[in-house]
Amino acid sequence: MSGNTAVTRRSRAAEVRLAARDPAAWTSAYLRKAAVADVACALVAGVLALAAYDVHYHSWTHQAAAYLAFTAVLPILWWASVAVAGGYDSRFIGVGSDEFRRVLNAAVSLTAGVAIISYALKLEFARGYVVVALPSATVFDLVVRHRLRRRLHRLRSRGACMRRVVAIGHAPAVADLVAELGRGTYHGLSVVGACLAGGTMLNEIA
Repeated sequence: MSGNTAVTRRSRAAEVRLAARDPAAWTSAYLRKAAVADVACALVAGVLALAAYDVHYHSWTHQAAAYLAFTAVLPILWWASVAVAGGYDSRFIGVGSDEFRRVLNAAVSLTAGVAIISYALKLEFARGYVVVALPSATVFDLVVRHRLRRRLHRLRSRGACMRRVVAIGHAPAVADLVAELGRGTYHGLSVVGACLAGGTMLNEIA
């Protein structure tokens, strides 16, 4: 057990060092994990909805094959909807509500799209399936993204996954900003230099 614990600690330390060295690497890794989580959440939601449909009708009919096909396609549709809604924008990683709001926007857009296509093509799509599938995908995705954010905040508390920035302004305001960002590492901003009013440039702020 102690050996496994030591290996786990070394792997976490290596992850922290890598994230600290290459901001682009951790950003890409985070977005990849978010995309995989989105697809997985939609797949689980689709399977749950399919199971609920099967229990409700107590039989496997020819129409159920259409729901099986939609369940298989749902993860792709969900991923595309989140992408179009800006759910993979690196600017909103780890802070603010925009990341979660964009997932909600994706859910609303996809629900509306399914409703419009069903009406236009006169598809008899069971409301029960849609009511289970899309809200479940939304809830699962929000929960998973929240967990990803908490993990990111833990890494940032160790000095990893930070973006380097330069503070600009008057000396008192810059000092307050540096102190605030130092206390709230979850913001993910590390001030490495300052340009003070009057043209003074300070580098390598500790």
